[in-house]
Amino acid sequence: FQNKGEFKKIIAEIETFWKLRRLLKREKPDAVLSFMEKYNVFVILATRGLGLKVFISDRSNPKSAIPKHIDILRKLSYRYATGIIAQTSLAKEIIKRTTKNKNITVIPNPVKYVQRYPEIKRENIILNVGRLVPEKGQAYLLEAFKMLNNPKWRLIILGDGPLKNDLLGKAKQLQIDKQLIMPGAVSNVDEWLARASVFVLSSVSEGFPNSLLEAMAAGLPCVSFDCDAGPRDIIRNGVNGILVQTKNIQELADKINILINNPQLRSSMGKEAEKINEKLGISNVANAYIELFKRMIN
Repeated sequence: FQNKGEFKKIIAEIETFWKLRRLLKREKPDAVLSFMEKYNVFVILATRGLGLKVFISDRSNPKSAIPKHIDILRKLSYRYATGIIAQTSLAKEIIKRTTKNKNITVIPNPVKYVQRYPEIKRENIILNVGRLVPEKGQAYLLEAFKMLNNPKWRLIILGDGPLKNDLLGKAKQLQIDKQLIMPGAVSNVDEWLARASVFVLSSVSEGFPNSLLEAMAAGLPCVSFDCDAGPRDIIRNGVNGILVQTKNIQELADKINILINNPQLRSSMGKEAEKINEKLGISNVANAYIELFKRMIN
């Protein structure tokens, strides 16, 4: 779509619609797979009357607000999809309730390959990775870190965003600024995962937290807010990670404290977390899609 003014954008969308429809008529694919709400609607409409099997997947937080016209079109069009892929169990429930489509399958995101650094020793580092925006909840993490009152540990927050100065100011106010490092967005996240000893996901809202997946893949014990979508589908509480009531700062501090004071628990939980590499490896997730297509097409 060419976004050169609203009128040209509409014309480009119409042209793209017919180009896509002609392409699909010519190629006659076994299956059509689309991602994201707006494009899912677009693809469903473009394939109407062509007799094609259309699979769609929403990728954002199922509770997030979407433009009103997209929401209306979504409710009207999703019932015509051959199958819908949801990232989480919560997403499945909400999609089923709002679209009336019953052919919904949960397939999580795959975990990307995480580089391991056996030569790097783990340090007394609590790590958080994410954009510095309200949804990622780093302000709650700062307060929980203050409650630890442990000068031997540092808090590293990787990522950039509009709240950076606010978070730095809050850290100074809490008198933990000397233990806090915020290097911004970095390209060597895997090295930080190798250096850290605990990972904390402080998000109050998620679609599917890839940063949590990657931390687990790196063998880190993880503490996460049990926010509306994602963590409870990944973490088996007390086995391969710890879930905490969202925004409960005291509980977050207590659970982090248990981990930093128990190296053996960190090790055993990290080994369980590492098994996510097999469960949600790219091949396994890809095969889940292919098996879904085969089952629904035949």
